[in-house]
Amino acid sequence: MSTIATLLRDRRYLAFWAGQVTSVIGNSIGLVALPALILPARGPQAFGVILAAEAAASVLLLLAGGVIADRYSRSLVMAVSDVVRVVGVLGLIAFGARGPLWLPIVAGCLLGIGGALYEPAHRAALPQLVGPELRQQANALDSSTKRIGAAVGALIGAGLVTLLSARGALVVDVATFAVSLATLLWLKLPRVAETEAGKGMGAMLGEARDGIREVRRRPWALVIMLQGTVQVFFLFAPNYTLVPIVSQERFGPAAYGWLSASASVGMVLGSALAGRVRTRRAGVWAMNALLPCALLPLCLAVPVPLWAWCVAEVLAWAGIGVFVVLWFTALQTEFPAEVQGRVFALESIGNFALQPIAIAVAPLLALTVGLPVFALVAVVVLLATTYGVFAVRGVAALRSPADDGVDLAAVR
Repeated sequence: MSTIATLLRDRRYLAFWAGQVTSVIGNSIGLVALPALILPARGPQAFGVILAAEAAASVLLLLAGGVIADRYSRSLVMAVSDVVRVVGVLGLIAFGARGPLWLPIVAGCLLGIGGALYEPAHRAALPQLVGPELRQQANALDSSTKRIGAAVGALIGAGLVTLLSARGALVVDVATFAVSLATLLWLKLPRVAETEAGKGMGAMLGEARDGIREVRRRPWALVIMLQGTVQVFFLFAPNYTLVPIVSQERFGPAAYGWLSASASVGMVLGSALAGRVRTRRAGVWAMNALLPCALLPLCLAVPVPLWAWCVAEVLAWAGIGVFVVLWFTALQTEFPAEVQGRVFALESIGNFALQPIAIAVAPLLALTVGLPVFALVAVVVLLATTYGVFAVRGVAALRSPADDGVDLAAVR
């Protein structure tokens, strides 16, 4: 029997997986519907403020979300997250296009708060449902099907906005939360904390410090989190901003759709491949998989044909898919269950804290120094951070052994 069939035969895992894929589809519907609702009524500046409020609330509260995920039942925390986000979406339906601007800003903050609760609990919940022998395959299935779900949700969202309205599409988004909520309430995962949590802000801050301490005790994990921060700031966030601009200038508005679809295909293929990887050097696989990402800034700087750019997107995002599955599996395996919420919160902070700044400054920076110089810097940063982390023991295996025995020449 295949691994996927084995996973899906488990009713508890199946409920968790189906509920969360449905939620991803709903989120993608919302991403398409939100600009269609707000931009015509309030303009791009207000739309940007609402998105910034959501992002700021999420980043600022992620570590608190990790603490909460480690204190209480993770399925319950995710259910509360769904309720908070439903209230946020209902607020956008009611006030996104009319009324004082502060009302949709508050709704955006609620979406961010819900996301801060959801992300750490979701990643930390999976090991409670899947044993170590199937964890990597479960992460691969989760990553690939969510990417497919996001693409399907975007298509559904576009159709709903056209056939109904932006508000009608957001109502469907709310309905998907109901599916997720039902599965989470049925699961009733037990809390993992062995002792009663202290009360008050001081106790929560102490638990946050404990989570940071757990990461610092594993330098291989800390350095890869820092690697993610640097690469997001210098490579992935700027690429996210510049690809639609450059592709439209070269090939017209339809090009970005082809490039986005290629990235989705690559992520699905890479995630599926990662589920089959059997190696004691998961870190070597993960870092080498990131190498094709160097093609992304080069495609911005060099006028390659659209088909070649699409191939580069497939290769790069396939590598990212491999990295994500191996990395998440390593964190779920290495860290004790009772701190994983905080660990995944810190991982998300590393990836997202500086992303809004990078998105804002990337076009200005590229315009100032020129795309060729920008691309060269991005490639150098990618290569240096991808292979520089092997100087830290444990990176090659994505674990904390007594002696890695890393042969850096062989790694390169």
